[in-house]
Amino acid sequence: MNKGYLIAHVTVSDPVAYAEYARAAAAMQNFDPKIIAWSGQYENLEGESHERHVVFEFDSFAEAKRFYESPEYQAARSLRSGAASGTFVLVEGTGL
Repeated sequence: MNKGYLIAHVTVSDPVAYAEYARAAAAMQNFDPKIIAWSGQYENLEGESHERHVVFEFDSFAEAKRFYESPEYQAARSLRSGAASGTFVLVEGTGL
């Protein structure tokens, strides 16, 4: 089975409110994704630029989607509303 990846590109507009979202780790505990990349050095080569970048690896695409749609994550996500903007993408791995 191919892995699933949630890729987030985020720009924070309200650091205090965003910190509340970042602390909402209960959603992560139930799904235990592997963090492949978390901010750090980056270079925007094309498209809209964001200041934070995170790649989470899940056991499958379906598991990544279950995480994103879970009540726990949706509750955390509501804390992000108005505190940040960005792009979130689910991608299936190739299995190579």
